[in-house]
Amino acid sequence: MDAFWARTSKTVASNRSNLKQLLNIGNDTYGIIHGLPPMGPHPLRDDWGAGVAVVILEKSLQAGINSTHVQFDTIRKFRSAFTNAWGSSIHTMTQGVIAKDTTKLFVTNNPGFSLWFERFMRGMHSRMGDQSKPDYPVTGEQMRHLMSRVELDYQDCGSEERRRYIARAGLFFMSAFLGSLRGEEVPRLVRHYFIELNQESLQRSRVKHCVLPLYGRFKGDKNLPRCYLFRVAAVTRTGLNMETWVSRVIQFEKKNKSIFLFSDVGGKKETAAIYQPYFLEKLKTIQDQEKGIIPRQVNVFEDYGISRSFRRGSTTVALNAPNEVCSEEDIIRNNRWRTEDKAGSRQPGYNMLQLYTNTLEALEADLRFSSCL
Repeated sequence: MDAFWARTSKTVASNRSNLKQLLNIGNDTYGIIHGLPPMGPHPLRDDWGAGVAVVILEKSLQAGINSTHVQFDTIRKFRSAFTNAWGSSIHTMTQGVIAKDTTKLFVTNNPGFSLWFERFMRGMHSRMGDQSKPDYPVTGEQMRHLMSRVELDYQDCGSEERRRYIARAGLFFMSAFLGSLRGEEVPRLVRHYFIELNQESLQRSRVKHCVLPLYGRFKGDKNLPRCYLFRVAAVTRTGLNMETWVSRVIQFEKKNKSIFLFSDVGGKKETAAIYQPYFLEKLKTIQDQEKGIIPRQVNVFEDYGISRSFRRGSTTVALNAPNEVCSEEDIIRNNRWRTEDKAGSRQPGYNMLQLYTNTLEALEADLRFSSCL
């Protein structure tokens, strides 16, 4: 049925009417009895992916995390998995046609790309729809309360190990918020350059600021490892103090030998999940003890997430800031940081030192977004 209803009801009715007219005119005027191609019988084998479609439908009946059933974006990955397996089999694509310099078109008999399967996926998507549940944004007021409580935890720590964790958590939260970064991007801070460039920018730069040097494979970068460099305000207009957390983490990590700043004892890069429980715990405390900061009906542990809450929150705060402090162009400039701008201030092919030097001319422009938060 999903394959049948890949088109709207109006389109199906229109096609039926046109086919009826085609057959009537062909038969009445020219005596064409068989005006359409044969509709069957179909061969006793699966040439268009019916087997994969049945499995996908069965998967769609399973319970989802945020809804009764799993979402379309989850089950469509089965098609991708099947296609990858097909490409690794004896049926792999071998005929290619070069369309442009770097684009190729391939001829394949993969059932997952058949016209019927395309219609099936489209019809199922139309039937299921999309039910997204984005993370709630961390507002500016929530961020200030959060960092105040993290500061208290840092001062009250009973052990150096716990103090180090709190310092890194504080830096993580500030980096994600001021840099408008996704949670999975923050652990890509490179330790050596983080220490070296921040000592330079905080002590000898004409405008004191902090530097976030990132390295890794980022979404939209064709799976190539890249270097990126962010400049954020040392202290924002509302008093968020990035310099304090940068200096604390440098003291803890300056003798470390790991590649990434956020690494475990074995040198393996950490994930954002390490700081998620602490982040949610602090928000829950704010909700319980502070009036009007986080509404009571909000389920903190389900509605907030370290992956997107900081990024969505900082963008919202910047949008609400006075235009002379942070304009829409400043927001676009910051949130499209993977795109090389006309000034060449974020060219992803450069190494860290080249990026640091080449972006000095755009320092004030780079700082406007984070300064307004």
